Amino acid sequence: MTPEISVLISGVIFMTKYTKEIKLAIYHEWVNDYRRGTYLSRKYGMGRGGIQYLVGLIQKHGEDILDRPQQKYTADFKLAAIDRVLLGGEALRQVSLDLGLAKTVRLFIEIIKFVL
Repeated sequence: MTPEISVLISGVIFMTKYTKEIKLAIYHEWVNDYRRGTYLSRKYGMGRGGIQYLVGLIQKHGEDILDRPQQKYTADFKLAAIDRVLLGGEALRQVSLDLGLAKTVRLFIEIIKFVL
């Protein structure tokens, strides 16, 4: 049940996107079977931080969060999120979870673009 691994011509390995079924399996193993980071990380090839974020996202927004199509955010939305982190002192991870972002890195990239 691990995701397909692809290799670029340069030899760099990258993972394909995780399907909804795999994400739900990870979540249910965490919640129902009390499996935790290291075990799930080895089983699914996802970093422990990514697993913890996924579990937090589903706990906060429900399983339907996985059905949302890729979002395009307005400049105002991005600025409000950036303000919460830079001016409000909120943790990047918490703001990302509150907003239902698929990954914390998305907000981090927007902050870098804003600062530069």
